[in-house]
Amino acid sequence: MVHDLGGKPGGPVDKAQHEVEDWERLADAITVALDIKGIKTTDEHRRAIEGLENYRGLGYYERWVAGTEQLLVEKGILTREEIDKRAAEISRRWDGT
Repeated sequence: MVHDLGGKPGGPVDKAQHEVEDWERLADAITVALDIKGIKTTDEHRRAIEGLENYRGLGYYERWVAGTEQLLVEKGILTREEIDKRAAEISRRWDGT
């Protein structure tokens, strides 16, 4: 399974810190809020993340966002269209367009 890779062949995992971006903080906050509200569990989120078709092509928080979206759609809380529409609105606001 892809989640058992532990790093890329030919070298260790790069553990260098990076500046956390606003969207990464937001992804973390949304995940915590959904846990607290009982909308999802850590195990459900892990399953959704590990089942992503493009798992290897995504960064850590990109996986969190994609897994969260998958769960919200599976549970009938939001549709992909609703998520895409809201994401476009937020993107325009953050970009100032």
